[in-house]
Amino acid sequence: MSGHDRKFLLGLYERMLLIREFEDTVKFLFLEGTMPGTIHQCQGQEATAVGVCAALGADDWITSTFRGHGHALAKGLTPQEMMDELFGAETGCCKGRGGSMHMGNMSKGMVPGIAIVAGGIPLAAGMALSFKMENKPHVVASFFGDGAIAEGAFHEGVNMAAIWDLPLILVCENNLYGASTHVDLVMKNSRISERAKSYGFRGETVDGNDVLAVYEASQRAVADCRAGKGPVLLELLTYRRTGHSRRDPCHYQPKDEREAWAQRDPIERFREQAHITAEEHELINTRIQKMLADCVERAKVAPHPSVSGLAEYVFVEAPPRSPALNVQNPVVSAAGSTRRLGIAEALREGIAEEMAADPRVFCIGEDIGVPGGWGGAFTVTLGLEKKYSERMINTPIAELGFFGLATGAAMMGMRPIADVQYGDFLFLASDQIINNAAKLRYMSGGTISVPLVMRAPVGATGRGSQHAQNMERYFTGVPGLKVVAPSNAYDAKGLLKAALRDGNPVLMFEHKLLYGSKGARAEGGAVDASSDVPAEDYIVPLGKAAVRREGKNVTVLAWLLMVHYAMQTADELDAEVIDVRSLNPIDWDTIGASVRKTGRAVIVEEGPITGGVGAEIAAGIAERWPSVRVTRVASPDVPVPFTPVLENAYRPDANRISAGVRQILEESHG
Repeated sequence: MSGHDRKFLLGLYERMLLIREFEDTVKFLFLEGTMPGTIHQCQGQEATAVGVCAALGADDWITSTFRGHGHALAKGLTPQEMMDELFGAETGCCKGRGGSMHMGNMSKGMVPGIAIVAGGIPLAAGMALSFKMENKPHVVASFFGDGAIAEGAFHEGVNMAAIWDLPLILVCENNLYGASTHVDLVMKNSRISERAKSYGFRGETVDGNDVLAVYEASQRAVADCRAGKGPVLLELLTYRRTGHSRRDPCHYQPKDEREAWAQRDPIERFREQAHITAEEHELINTRIQKMLADCVERAKVAPHPSVSGLAEYVFVEAPPRSPALNVQNPVVSAAGSTRRLGIAEALREGIAEEMAADPRVFCIGEDIGVPGGWGGAFTVTLGLEKKYSERMINTPIAELGFFGLATGAAMMGMRPIADVQYGDFLFLASDQIINNAAKLRYMSGGTISVPLVMRAPVGATGRGSQHAQNMERYFTGVPGLKVVAPSNAYDAKGLLKAALRDGNPVLMFEHKLLYGSKGARAEGGAVDASSDVPAEDYIVPLGKAAVRREGKNVTVLAWLLMVHYAMQTADELDAEVIDVRSLNPIDWDTIGASVRKTGRAVIVEEGPITGGVGAEIAAGIAERWPSVRVTRVASPDVPVPFTPVLENAYRPDANRISAGVRQILEESHG
């Protein structure tokens, strides 16, 4: 015990005992049916949480898992705010929105627990990336279990942390079981720390039931990270004395194994090592028991959230940074000017302007920051690496990983733009988008914001089924995620700027056939998505549709490429064309004003008709204005074909839109 004063040693002991007693109290409350939900407890693993967190500073951070009660108490959360959270109270650390599996408090350096196995690792790497980019001396410790090693999120997050020497401590609590499966059944090499070598950094295996050994190893890891030598992988060998979750009787754990680990109980071991006297133990234990008893009584009567607050904390409501213009269509002051730009040019200009205005803005993705490289798959970021080399972060082919890093960096206040080469690859990143970026604000009780922009090219362009899908349908129904789809250069730049200033995760879909400044050729005629773009600063507000043409007979609702095909038919049929452009939230005011006037709506969508965005818009119109006749023009329910003759038959064009409009006009006239 040399080198550690008595106060420090007693502090470690009290924190471990608090975790044990808190968990035992919670277990009893769940067994008697007092608490809602479920629990994943950590009795037997107290030394890992306490040892690691004791080595961290007040400005350092942790990410946790569904088994996070011990981590929370070790990082400084109070038993009261945690007990309140477990009871679902508004006074809980996440205002009752997180519960047991999402315990955390951002003001105390703990991100709410990530319940998806390994899902917190890319987030933590992104947090560490933000600290490095802003030259902050902070460290992130990411807790995860041995089961996380098999996940792709582990590899992708760890690999990028290694590439950029990020200040990240990877804390593997190896308790020998992933749920009920022993590590030896799922790993050829079960010495997890050895994996660090393959990534090029240091790993260390530590007795996770020896709190001082964990503390000293964590101190070394923190020192390495602060010196720019991170990351570090700590494998902490430990054992949980309870089941995976509250109804697990642990029959898969052999009796002799349980007994052997019971002899290595971290609290009893440390009590002997530190020579904790009976009087000291009794004083500490009495204090803890009284505290917990009081916590339970207060939690039982703590106020619960009002039902009227169900939809609170989904989005940040703060207004964006004030621009010179805030308009739907180009308006330029007398001193201003417009230029004819294509979508790719307009996006590039918008990114450059936002980078110049805000040092927190950076781009992350594949093939975007290579000198002499592509500038992304469609040249949108071409040349930006010359001026902003440190903010054009080129990644491995690892969509799950770099979308997770972008989310973690956004949580720390950065303004990332995550660039996926093809929208089809969003499926790889969907866990980080849906479970983390979109949900963290809500499940933290409104204490987290994720100001993240994600860009994704879509559309059938002769590339076959896995590089040509329209992905809008899969993301418009995700609570906490905004979705936009510009059809022209003016909107593309304005929506991008609005998204970067919005404070929420925004997914921007861009059609591949609309990038070119002089228009792109597609079946059905020439399509020109270029437009006059002001030199002045402006935004296109999120959640607003645009009337592209006024008409009397029918309302045609479209977005992306389909807007241009709709315009080709509008004059002949006197159709009012609405560019929906904001797919979540949808501008029902603009849509309603039009369909109430015309009494008819044709919704045009590139993508399979079943379950599409058009179906949601049709349902919304039917619910709000039942007298309006609605029909849809969309792609058939088949994967996108390659051969041009079939691809052109797959994607709606001007002729099919015209036919759909004529049909609804004929039906309404009887």
